Amino acid sequence: MTDFKERLVLKGPVNRTQVSDIAWDLDWDLHDIGDTRKEIYVDIWFDRTKSVEIHYVEDSYVALTYLTLRGEDVTQVSRDIRARLALWNPRQALVEVEQSTDRDARLRAVYAAALSSPSEDPAVIEAFRTIARTDEDPGVRQAVVLATGYTPWPDLVHLVAELRDSDPVDHVRHNAQVLLDGLSIHPPNSGDEA
Repeated sequence: MTDFKERLVLKGPVNRTQVSDIAWDLDWDLHDIGDTRKEIYVDIWFDRTKSVEIHYVEDSYVALTYLTLRGEDVTQVSRDIRARLALWNPRQALVEVEQSTDRDARLRAVYAAALSSPSEDPAVIEAFRTIARTDEDPGVRQAVVLATGYTPWPDLVHLVAELRDSDPVDHVRHNAQVLLDGLSIHPPNSGDEA
């Protein structure tokens, strides 16, 4: 489901204006402006060499903003962004999941853990297993389901199947089934993503 080389999950309040300022400084060319009426807002930029496509994404489903990079070599663009913006990493996000008492912060951290993982991450998988089996908040368990849609690693898909079969809350079981149905229709690595 991913056709990008890297996803950089922005930490803290970052808005379009700040990213536009960075784009101006780095001499990026704006290719497409997003539609504010959509659940996922996407601006598309090209770096100065026209070899890297940068998608700025405001994703209301997970309440996160991130950049996806496409191209043969995204290393320099990634470095430039990392030097200018604070980014989530899976370890920080997992600490936030464990320590936060604020529900919205915990939900955001679950999503940040999955979306900031550059590849299948055993620590994220184990943390999600713990959440799925022990967290009393069905919204947090459901966040594991939604996060799996962004990172459909086999172990997480299996965990979602367990939630479908055994979660005590109807809507968590239902949404787990919806995700599994979607993954059967559109298997990972078969479609386009912001």
